Amino acid sequence: MQESLGLQYNPMNKNKLKQLGFDYIALGHIHKLDYNSEENQRIVYPGSTISMGFDELGKHGFIVGDITKEEFKIEFIPIDSKEFVELEMDITEINDVEELIQRINDLLLDENKFYKIILIGKRKFEIDILEIMKFIIKENIIKMKNKTQPDYEIEKLINETTLKGIFIKQLLEEKERQNYTNEEINKILEIGLSIMDK
Repeated sequence: MQESLGLQYNPMNKNKLKQLGFDYIALGHIHKLDYNSEENQRIVYPGSTISMGFDELGKHGFIVGDITKEEFKIEFIPIDSKEFVELEMDITEINDVEELIQRINDLLLDENKFYKIILIGKRKFEIDILEIMKFIIKENIIKMKNKTQPDYEIEKLINETTLKGIFIKQLLEEKERQNYTNEEINKILEIGLSIMDK
């Protein structure tokens, strides 16, 4: 069922289209630009003329060109001065939330872009995105996401004869049995250890 839905949603196969011998094919519906991704590209997704959010990253505009028997020439013309950008920020070496806020406010950002800051790395402190956003002075930072992990010394904790050590051992045994994905294990580990810290 999923395969048939996928075909209905996007039934165009580029390799099959190339065999049809058209001079130029403009495809639609997908908002992301696909232009100049290969040499002498004649099958193009122009994308939407403006970006509506972080699910439509990159430049937006339209395609113009001349197509004759002698010449094939197309060009992308950007018309949307605003662009949505995702920017990763590793906070492993940041010691507290005040320093994090200062680092974000010190970022050199393009005024014509809207930014989503994605926090990554190992954190030494709790992160409350809503609270942090209150202190961000750059108006073009409009979204933030926390993808960090707590900075636990797993190798040290696992050798302890404590509740934390037993918890980690059992969790890693479950991982060996392949009952959980790495992402699920990390989330369970984070929740469990944070509860024990309280």
